[in-house]
Amino acid sequence: MRTAQRVALLSSLFLIAGWTSCGSGTRGEPPVVPQFDTARAFQFLLDQVAFGVRAPGTPGHDQAEAYLFGKLQETARQAIKQEFSATTSFGGPYDFANLIGLYGPAAGGKKLMLCAHWDTRPAADQDPDPNRRDQAILGANDGGSGVAVLLEMAQAFKQSPPKIPVIVAFWDAEDSGNSSGPAPYSGYLLGSQYFVKHMPAEATPDEVILLDMVGGDSLPNTRVGTRPGGNNTFDLPIERNSNAAAPELVDEVYSAARKLGNTAFKQQPGYSVIDDHMPFINAGIPAIDLIEFDYPEWHTTDDTADHCDQDSLRQVGETLLQVVYARN
Repeated sequence: MRTAQRVALLSSLFLIAGWTSCGSGTRGEPPVVPQFDTARAFQFLLDQVAFGVRAPGTPGHDQAEAYLFGKLQETARQAIKQEFSATTSFGGPYDFANLIGLYGPAAGGKKLMLCAHWDTRPAADQDPDPNRRDQAILGANDGGSGVAVLLEMAQAFKQSPPKIPVIVAFWDAEDSGNSSGPAPYSGYLLGSQYFVKHMPAEATPDEVILLDMVGGDSLPNTRVGTRPGGNNTFDLPIERNSNAAAPELVDEVYSAARKLGNTAFKQQPGYSVIDDHMPFINAGIPAIDLIEFDYPEWHTTDDTADHCDQDSLRQVGETLLQVVYARN
């Protein structure tokens, strides 16, 4: 073989090898995972906070609904608005809406749902200042952070469609319960309960990953103090109901985090939390909850963007993108 022919052949092989390494993960190659744009995710959090409180019956609630549904319409192959009315522990009846986007193919593999609640709490009942406990919270972390991560993931899904069916869902009316509210969840989780009872066929999941309070920082807040069992550090231990209901899904997520070096994911038992994954678990659908339940600013007027951290969003979004595209 002449030198020129050898060079041409080697160049062709190089190009073929390079193309394969950037492919979809076939033939044993690692999957190509879109980059999680941390700055844009944090801007999605700020956009929500700019509407003010998103509690039922407020202008911010209506504005956020329109904004979020618009984002799903921009990115999803199909967007669904599931409207309902309900009375809460704080009054009503109010008009609510679950917002759902469908990504990837309509069929082909398990349908994975990624979800978060988008409403905010009408009262800061955990605030250390009794004079603030009737104020609604901004919910930068409790409401805003999970939605921000999923909005950024939706951008990735639009640019690089996953090869499995993915459902992105935003639940309304999660945070309007209290300890004396009605069974089974003390008046919480109204949106996810409604969805489970009225699941559209095209949006019925096989597995569910819930995000809640995934944007906290790791700085002490002297005004609110440290919650019992807390450590003023953003971390995500394994929620116990999740591990009991879907241990394989827990292991898949935490293994992805470990592979990426995302140390906020602590592979150790955390709290048992009543959250939007529970209606799915009780309906026989494997579901897990990624949550920092000892977030110091929980249900206080200090749940603002000042107490959120971009790197927390990054760790969660990056990990979940790895989970989704590894299934391709």
